[in-house]
Amino acid sequence: MPSILNSLKLLSDPTRLRLLLLLAEEDLSVAELQEILGMGQSRISTQLAQLKKEGLVATQRSGKNNIYSGQATGDLLEIARKAGCELAERDRDLASLRHILRKRKDKARAYFDQLAGKFGRHYVPGRSWKALAEGLLKILNYEVVADLGAGEGTLSQLLAQRAKQVIAVDHSRKMVSFGKKLAREHG
Repeated sequence: MPSILNSLKLLSDPTRLRLLLLLAEEDLSVAELQEILGMGQSRISTQLAQLKKEGLVATQRSGKNNIYSGQATGDLLEIARKAGCELAERDRDLASLRHILRKRKDKARAYFDQLAGKFGRHYVPGRSWKALAEGLLKILNYEVVADLGAGEGTLSQLLAQRAKQVIAVDHSRKMVSFGKKLAREHG
């Protein structure tokens, strides 16, 4: 458990307080924190290291990036939030956070939009599990099935062979359009 005195001492620094409050809202990379705060990488990394040493943030690897998450809870987090209300930058930080999250979402959507119509020709996700899925579908009975992250609808089409209704959902509108087209073509 983090020391209350050490934690309060750490949070008396506005930069560390801003970092902790942002990470209490969303897990973020150093690059995302740089963009939100408008500060250099070394300054942010130094402050994060101090928060991590006290157990107020944690980190995990995601590809090439370290993703930081807030670990403060209870009274300490409540005090931090009250102190954050006194920061002139708080509203701007939250607006920048929303902007970063929109960019993240748009980047993911753009990636899948680019893949629409290419899966069958260049890449078939689940190629190694397709036979297993077909075998399972023959022995299982479904009424209504949801395929979340349906992509081009490969699994949805397999499910449609046995289910009365398949609901295919995907984040990318282009994937949904392409999946609908394939479903019409394949009956």
